Amino acid sequence: MPASTNEVESKAARVLIVEDEQIVALDIQQTLQGLGYNAFAIAATAEEALARAGERRPDVVLMDIRIKGKRDGIECAQVFRDSFSIPVVFLTAHADPAMVERAKLVEPWGYLVKPLRVAELRSVIELTLHRHEIEARLRERERWFSTILRSIGDAILAVDLSGRVTFMNASAEALTGVDARSAVGEPVQRILELVDRPIAESPLLTALREERPVEVRESGLRNLATGACRVISDSATPVLLDEQLLGAVMVFRDVTEEKKLQKRLELADRLASLGTMAAGVAHEINNPLAVVLANAGFMAEDLRVLSCIQPSDPKRVESMTGMNADLQSAAKRIGRIVSDLRAFSHPIVNTLPAEHTDIQRCVEWAVRATTNEFRHRATLHTEFAAVPPVNADEMRLGQVLINLLINAAHAIPPGAADRNRVTLKVGSDRTGHAVIEVRDTGSGISNAVIEHIFEPFFTTKEAGHGTGLGLSICHGIIAGMGGEIQVESEPGRGTLFRVVLPAATSRPTSTFPPPTHAPGVRGRILVIDDEEMILRALTRILHEHEVRSTTSAREALSLLDAGQEFDLVLSDLVMPTMTGMELYEELLARHAELAPHVIFMTGGVITPRASAFLRSVSNPRVEKPFEPAALVRLVRALLVDAQCPAR
Repeated sequence: MPASTNEVESKAARVLIVEDEQIVALDIQQTLQGLGYNAFAIAATAEEALARAGERRPDVVLMDIRIKGKRDGIECAQVFRDSFSIPVVFLTAHADPAMVERAKLVEPWGYLVKPLRVAELRSVIELTLHRHEIEARLRERERWFSTILRSIGDAILAVDLSGRVTFMNASAEALTGVDARSAVGEPVQRILELVDRPIAESPLLTALREERPVEVRESGLRNLATGACRVISDSATPVLLDEQLLGAVMVFRDVTEEKKLQKRLELADRLASLGTMAAGVAHEINNPLAVVLANAGFMAEDLRVLSCIQPSDPKRVESMTGMNADLQSAAKRIGRIVSDLRAFSHPIVNTLPAEHTDIQRCVEWAVRATTNEFRHRATLHTEFAAVPPVNADEMRLGQVLINLLINAAHAIPPGAADRNRVTLKVGSDRTGHAVIEVRDTGSGISNAVIEHIFEPFFTTKEAGHGTGLGLSICHGIIAGMGGEIQVESEPGRGTLFRVVLPAATSRPTSTFPPPTHAPGVRGRILVIDDEEMILRALTRILHEHEVRSTTSAREALSLLDAGQEFDLVLSDLVMPTMTGMELYEELLARHAELAPHVIFMTGGVITPRASAFLRSVSNPRVEKPFEPAALVRLVRALLVDAQCPAR
């Protein structure tokens, strides 16, 4: 069945004729209808044309340039383009150059010269409809791509050939601090303020100039709204169409937090490596140092005895006594340095159980120990609030507080103590963590220094006035306790160090028996260490007992298997061939009654396996270099506790 007239008209392209000469307009209408178009209306003025377009939207408008009314055809075409996005084809019998230039401004889709030729009329209308359909699709696709680009998390910024901004998405707006509407048309240098770059030129301009991709892994970008600087990773690429350069686009993202995390990971890696090295150095020093201290103690006793029996050269004895005292003092100083190295490695291989520690007691001890440091520099104020106990080594926590207090004092030059202040504040936060703050009114620390402040061997002090280990040790100690140490500072405004520790969960029990004085107890002791000097020193220290020594754990097992009996075993933890841990496992299997009576000696090298082992057993342990008197008391106490008979 043939289609109705209405159906044909609905499918045909709708054409609005704007012509103030009625006869010409009717002739054009009849011609269009003969060509199969729906020439649905004729308008004589701009106002009438706009009203007809509002009633029934045309697909194309044939517009006479010269029409009656307040607005001519050019002004009317401008409204059709901007408000309706309807293509306009101008009709003209003649036009002066000025009018032609005006007509160009509204970007008409074609020109037809009156009187119209039918073939030309059809061609212009068909081309106009085809171009308009293609451009509508392009605009739709452009809106779709624009929506996608604005939704992407990475920042995107595009420029034209002159380096002026043509597009910015929401992420670019947020990072630059500039609204896209105000940025479009501006030189990219005004919008993208990059700092700390080896090359001052924007990567977008480089991509335009060299017509190649430009990648920058790190760059500082200043937010023009807030002034804050963020680290970005960016890449700029030229935009080419059929090898013709159209502009450039830059994709960048905020990597500030990633950089901070990377620095923390790098610091942790360096700390781990240095911690391993420090533990090894401590072990190598502690063994001979234990011998030095033990023998210096024996020499001191011999010299004391010698001075009491009227020696032939009392001045020489006195001089030797002084030299021995210096020797012991120097050895103890070395021991403190080694202790710092071990404290540095301690968080990585924590071996000893924490104590149920009263923070206020630690603070009071630290204040007493550092009072003299503040005498000529500042007044020290303490503020105490309710604070939970923590699971921490009391001596190590005190070491951290002493270090922070000394640093606070040294941040203030001497001479104006009444005008400067150091405040030590103790309390808790909302989560129930214990918080210790040390605030000073010193010179403050720059951001460049703060980035490295916890790194080992980093110091701003003059040569000879610091090793650079203090804060790194503090960082390691607090991390080993499950807490964190924070720093806030501003040059000229002072510094705040904050220690945050989790509250104690339970009170650990001590693995050491209480020291007991029992001079009449004598025991048989087996001493195992791969260092012969240590064996000789221990034999001298434990001279009141029957001591059998060996450098091999396997030989020690052979003695036990052969039937020899011992009351106590002193064994080094880490030895070649067979370790103290492996010896302990063999004792459990072959001489179980002796396993609880093993004392483990450590010299600094504690592997993760050794750390786990020491946590799993309740046996006492001593650290090298050991105090002879303390070791003697421990052995006596253990013998009494085991109710060993006198030999």
